[in-house]
Amino acid sequence: MDLYRNYMDEETQDSTLAEMENEELDRDYDKDQVDADILDSLLSGEEVVSQELPEEDVQERVVERQEGTTVITKGTTINGSIISDCSLDVMGTITGDIECLGKLSITGKVTGNSTASEVFVNTDRLEGSINSEGIVKIAQQTVVIGDIKAASGVIAGAVRGGIDVSGPIVIDSTAVIQGDINARSIQVNNGAVLDGRVSLANTPGVDIDAVFDTK
Repeated sequence: MDLYRNYMDEETQDSTLAEMENEELDRDYDKDQVDADILDSLLSGEEVVSQELPEEDVQERVVERQEGTTVITKGTTINGSIISDCSLDVMGTITGDIECLGKLSITGKVTGNSTASEVFVNTDRLEGSINSEGIVKIAQQTVVIGDIKAASGVIAGAVRGGIDVSGPIVIDSTAVIQGDINARSIQVNNGAVLDGRVSLANTPGVDIDAVFDTK
């Protein structure tokens, strides 16, 4: 009888211990799941209202998306230049030059020159030049202090600096530009403010001097 009781006591202890371990695993899983949900919200740009990042994750705010986009999250401050071989979303603050082979999206604060295959800027203020192999988009209410060089452009904000575009450029009705514009073609919507010269690239085969030759 004592042997049976001891056996049952050991079995009960083992069962209780197993239940405690399962509960611990469940808590760890729930914590990991919450962290994953917060991370997904940050990557998608959604505001996290009722959850906060754990204290141990505060220093690890630079994360990389699986699809090849590096994200500088809101609240992160980087002093120094960044070079990336993929796309880059800047939601935090960077003081330094940015160079990436993919697309560059800036919704945070950047002080420095930016180079990428495409550039989208939707922030209060950006100080530095922008160089894009493709399109540059400057959102409404965004102020850019610096030159812009790109293949095409859409400007809805304010730019103080020269704009050199090898293709077409659209100046939206909310745009304010102080600087010269050089492009192949330009569309200026009613309401835009331009303070500078506009030069359209010469169409091949057109001899400008011959047009004004009085001989």
